[in-house]
Amino acid sequence: MVRTGCRRLRLSVGVCLVCAALQGGTAHAQDYGKPLDMPVLQSSSNFGKLRSTRFHSGVDFRTGGVEGKRVLAVEDGQIYRIGVKPYGYGNVVYVAHPDGNISVYGHLSKFTPEVEAYVRSERYRQQRNDIDLFPEAGRFPVKRGEVIGLSGNSGNSFGPHLHFEIREGASQRTVNPIARGYYRVKDDLPPRIFGVSYYLVDTLMGVPVHTLAGRAAAIGGSGARYTLEAPMVLPGRGYFCVETMDRKNDVSGSMATYRIVLSVDGQTRLEYLMDGFTFGENHFAKVLSDYVLNGTTSNDIFRLAVLNEGAMPFYPRAVGRGLIDPASGIDEVRIEVEDDSGNTAVLTFPVTYDPSAAAATVSIPTDAEAVDFRRHYSRTTDGLKVTIPAGALYESLFYEQEKLSGRPAVTVGKGTHILSDFYAVHDASVPLQAPVTLSFRADVPEELRERVVIARLTDKGRLAAAPAKYADGAVTGRASLFGIWCAAADTVNPTVTPSFRSGTDMSGERRIGFRISDDFSGVASYSATVDGEWVMLEHDTVHGMLYHYFDDEVCGTGRRHEVELRVTDGAGNTAVYRGSYYR
Repeated sequence: MVRTGCRRLRLSVGVCLVCAALQGGTAHAQDYGKPLDMPVLQSSSNFGKLRSTRFHSGVDFRTGGVEGKRVLAVEDGQIYRIGVKPYGYGNVVYVAHPDGNISVYGHLSKFTPEVEAYVRSERYRQQRNDIDLFPEAGRFPVKRGEVIGLSGNSGNSFGPHLHFEIREGASQRTVNPIARGYYRVKDDLPPRIFGVSYYLVDTLMGVPVHTLAGRAAAIGGSGARYTLEAPMVLPGRGYFCVETMDRKNDVSGSMATYRIVLSVDGQTRLEYLMDGFTFGENHFAKVLSDYVLNGTTSNDIFRLAVLNEGAMPFYPRAVGRGLIDPASGIDEVRIEVEDDSGNTAVLTFPVTYDPSAAAATVSIPTDAEAVDFRRHYSRTTDGLKVTIPAGALYESLFYEQEKLSGRPAVTVGKGTHILSDFYAVHDASVPLQAPVTLSFRADVPEELRERVVIARLTDKGRLAAAPAKYADGAVTGRASLFGIWCAAADTVNPTVTPSFRSGTDMSGERRIGFRISDDFSGVASYSATVDGEWVMLEHDTVHGMLYHYFDDEVCGTGRRHEVELRVTDGAGNTAVYRGSYYR
């Protein structure tokens, strides 16, 4: 924890120093240049798009389905950070500008030759395949419109595009570049509104209880104006959820919602605004949305209430946390949805109050315990100890855990050993803000103790592993999801399949490749040598490939080369490939 905090402090100070060194001119929002050398900018995913557990932190610009488009600095500045990662943004460049902002360019296929040489040198010096670099101030100055790389498909990308961000320097808060007017895309299409739900909120033993009281489809849509077929009946105090989506011209996918305003009888009760966020706030997507339903649709389902105070930065206005009390007498509800280009849609409908329409009284399971989300909690049941740190929950709840009476239907691969009973750890539909600790009592044979994991049963009937340790008769690990869990061991090495035949003449090729995979605990690390010398690897995680691009300066030419690749999974199993090629 201390190390991470210090790293963040150094990063923030470094950004401030770089930006201070650049002071002397101010770039206004409308003055930024295009990040791509293309006649028209077209987005495929915009800022703040609601994902299952987070918001999209930038704008994805299309590159015509190909790699290699010229990526341009949007303003004068200097490159202060460079990353090479198999996940996330892949090959990424960060440019600090005189106005204090940072521009970010992700999923690149290539850096400039000067940056490429610097990155190569540092990767060899540190012997790291993935790396974060912070070149000294002044080393890589850039001018507006200067090429800083080529677009690509690196990192966690499923098609060529440029991921682009504007961040506020010191805070690293990423902001909405379309809504702020940095860029304009073709968009005269209003959002669509599909329906609204109402949830009753009651409090039992200090625990909030949410109960669906009603759901209605929106009708109309002419002129982006919607209503409901009949007045919505509200049985008591609660909140609304609205299902919506945005579109943009010439884009087939669903886009992000920028702003939602909830008004009751002409008075604003809540405003949601996707103007920007820090990366520490991104996870609140799990409570700003209807967490369960949002994973079943490409539309956005927003909860028009503040469930956790940490989410307040997303709500410029929130009267009474957005909760509605129909007993006080209300007649009409208005929900206005706006996109980042200023197009709006409005749902207006009458409501009536009828307490007799409330659902049956909510019952609390006999073995459930009230857990205050602000306090540390621990519980042991039939060989499983669960520890929930203070703040790991988004709100207080009635917590349950139990040992299952038998093994559930599960597909277990060869070499996977189940070491404990299966346990239902609360409810998979409840999101976590931070991991909880699971500790399974287990009699683990000595030969398996270095290969233990904890494993969650997925919806597809398979096991998903998380790291764990064995000590004092227990297998202990951290879980980021509630659900059905057990302790297990993984004893199977990863699979490594070369894309070339050992001994092949590779003189006319650019690279050698290896398909790598692991069926359970996943690939955790890898390294390669040629003739005993460490060499760089590029990991295409989407296609499960590792590539070594020939480096004749390091390895030489005109002879046979011996290559060794080591791949280790999350349980410590290691596969080793040894072969040769001529070049």
